Amino acid sequence: MIDSEKKKLEGFLSKALKLDSEAMAGLYNEAGELTDLTAAEEADALRIKKLKEDASSQYKRGLKEGAIKIETELKDKYEVDSDKIGVELIDHIVSEKVNAAKPGSDDITKHPDYKSHTDKLIKSKEKEWQVKMDAMNSEFSKKAIQAKVRELGLAKLAEYKPILPGDSNKALKWKEKYIEELYKYEYQDHDGTPMPTKDGKPIQDEHGNPISYNDLTKNVATEMFDFETAEQRSSSGNTTLGHSGQNFVVPKNDDEYITEMKKLSAETPENKKKRVELMESYTKSKKQ
Repeated sequence: MIDSEKKKLEGFLSKALKLDSEAMAGLYNEAGELTDLTAAEEADALRIKKLKEDASSQYKRGLKEGAIKIETELKDKYEVDSDKIGVELIDHIVSEKVNAAKPGSDDITKHPDYKSHTDKLIKSKEKEWQVKMDAMNSEFSKKAIQAKVRELGLAKLAEYKPILPGDSNKALKWKEKYIEELYKYEYQDHDGTPMPTKDGKPIQDEHGNPISYNDLTKNVATEMFDFETAEQRSSSGNTTLGHSGQNFVVPKNDDEYITEMKKLSAETPENKKKRVELMESYTKSKKQ
């Protein structure tokens, strides 16, 4: 490995995985050859663990904040002073309203029509707040699924070993584009794993088989990235591909780039070559 490549690798590991100089020194043997990636793998495992813990904390905080907001609105609207929360608070409010509506000894509330009208109002309010609670639960479930989509999606992308820009910030933006593509689908929770759906039913391939989340991530990643081959990994990125001789316009932005990559999604030798050339040209144009 030449000095410039070593410097670029160490810069990436320092930014992306927070490796210090001592940890990076352990990557090489006495001859200066890259031989051991244990330190990088352990650092990446810690990073993935932190992502999972952060996603879980955000989800729990969102549940708590949403519940507190609704409880505060209920107390303000119905002028209730109570320490009860959740369903117990709703039951308390309904109970108070029912008691307040009970007939007295010398007023019109003795009339049967009054009680009937009151019962209708209470049922109407119960239905109104049930709709709000259902909407809140649906939103919480959606955010939980999205957190799982992101967590598992990034983990699968790492397994596919996509060819990303050397600049860590640009690489991060491409990963975010990949996650945005996954967010365009609907999902249901299936034993802790997102299941792609449409209109409440599992998405199927052309043979009528359900498309798993792993299949979906692979399909989306294939449309956006080329992947490292065994030969490319062993040569530490020294392989240089020649130009195919095909003329094409360099994309002006990320959306155009994704569109052009999709046009070359068919797995043919020519398309693979064109995808590499398109990625190199676009990456180079963004540096200018």
